[in-house]
Amino acid sequence: MLGLPTATIRSGSFTSTIVIILCWVYVISSIILVAELSFAAMQEDGVAEVSFTGLATKALGSKFGAFVAVVYASLSFSLLVACVSGIGSIVSQWFPWMNVVLAHALFPVAAGLVIGFFPFKVIDTANRLLCLLMLFSITSLVAIGLSVARTNILASLVPTSLSISAILPAIPVTVLTLGFHVITPFICKIAGNSVSEARKAVLIGGAVPLIMVLSWNLIVLGLAGANTATSSNDPISLLLSVNPSALSAVQGFAFSALATSLIGYAVSFPRQLLDTLELIFTKTKSEKQIHTQCQIFANGDSAGRIGFVTFSGRHNLGNTGRASFDGTRCFAASEVKPPSSTAESNAFHHKFVMMLVLGVPILIGSFFRSTFSRALDFAGVYANCFLFGILPPVMAYVQQSRKKLRSSILPGGDITLLLLF
Repeated sequence: MLGLPTATIRSGSFTSTIVIILCWVYVISSIILVAELSFAAMQEDGVAEVSFTGLATKALGSKFGAFVAVVYASLSFSLLVACVSGIGSIVSQWFPWMNVVLAHALFPVAAGLVIGFFPFKVIDTANRLLCLLMLFSITSLVAIGLSVARTNILASLVPTSLSISAILPAIPVTVLTLGFHVITPFICKIAGNSVSEARKAVLIGGAVPLIMVLSWNLIVLGLAGANTATSSNDPISLLLSVNPSALSAVQGFAFSALATSLIGYAVSFPRQLLDTLELIFTKTKSEKQIHTQCQIFANGDSAGRIGFVTFSGRHNLGNTGRASFDGTRCFAASEVKPPSSTAESNAFHHKFVMMLVLGVPILIGSFFRSTFSRALDFAGVYANCFLFGILPPVMAYVQQSRKKLRSSILPGGDITLLLLF
């Protein structure tokens, strides 16, 4: 949302408004497909909730599911880099004398310390305060924009550029801004027992960010005025070049929006990264173990031999142990790790990964000043449009071909899936 005015500035307010609405129709159609896939998976497997990665694995296989997990981790990391870079730019403007690395590290380090060493209630309280600041700032911004830049906003509603080169950059960022595919399975869990109820929740809930984005786009382009040509290369620079009367509201909204996003990624991304690595390496390890097990039991006489065994059952999942063979019988003993040591090890790994995922974006944002827009480009063009643009119609087509999906609630059938793809 912060980077959107930079992408829409060349096409102008009128054209970009039409593009945003069309992108919203596309995004909502794709999300409704994910909702239908979620209900089909929950009904078939008898579970109360599924994940987006689980839907991809179910439709396209475990190897592709691992690939989707890697792409999703890349998307989260890109957005984390954008948050750190954007906050660093704002802090640098507030304190011009501050070292650039310190300016980028100030808030991420503070957030990391609070997340790592304080109860979750403290993190939640800080995040709520930032959300209140964000709501107050955008309300003030709308009021200031309507009073100060009314003339510019009305003038910008005249159609300007309709060229593809002016329109195209806005599409990936708009899709990234309006999409909420990842939480769609959770929406299906709480929305009711039918796809129609989930569709109603998606349509009504999805209209709220559409209104916010349209208002934000119109007002920022109107407030930027004559400064748009000089600062259109960097989204944060564009925001900070608006009419001085609205600068405080823009700074407050930009900082709080980036800060709440950074807290969210700092809390969730380390766990997501560890789960992704575990998914990849556990899968590879299990395939090797299955191959070895076949060789052991292929040997006719195993009496008196001992071996190594891992457990894949729910009770001993992940434990190692010893196996001894007595003729046709096999005895396996589990070596269970103490729960306390496992919990301590997991906590240490989580804190180490958190330091890593916050430290790397600080270095990237400090030494590559165009990181914000580049990270958004990668997240919007590659990761987001692949995960939430291409995958939903492909998964829907595969599931329909297997007769595991009810008739689509989107009109047009396979033709609509092809158009979305």
